[in-house]
Amino acid sequence: MLVEDEPRVAGFIAKGLREQAYAVDVARDGEEALYYAAVNQYDLVILDVMLPVKDGYAVCRELRSSGFRIPILMLTARDAVDDRVAGLDCGADDYLTKPFDFKELLARLRALSRRTAQPSRGRYQRQQPKHQSH
Repeated sequence: MLVEDEPRVAGFIAKGLREQAYAVDVARDGEEALYYAAVNQYDLVILDVMLPVKDGYAVCRELRSSGFRIPILMLTARDAVDDRVAGLDCGADDYLTKPFDFKELLARLRALSRRTAQPSRGRYQRQQPKHQSH
């Protein structure tokens, strides 16, 4: 799954991945990404940080807290060290900054795929809201 709100960037990445025989679903915001993760099974997630509705850090934290163990690569223009550390600390397995070379993205995806050759739970399960008693 590719989570990217910029149509040109999403189109470029999705086209390149499909040319390399990857199946790609594109989510345009954080909530849509969580929905797709709940109803589909993925091998990898490419996640932008600056998304509408719910940012990539929040999406990553929510996925991880639900037990989602599929590799997450954050792909974003936010290139400060603190941003990279925040991305990795919220549960991302890798972090690549824009602009990037497509060959490097493919190599990182291959590396993440190799690390997860064992069976794992790849479907996100939404947690039921906790009702507060008054």
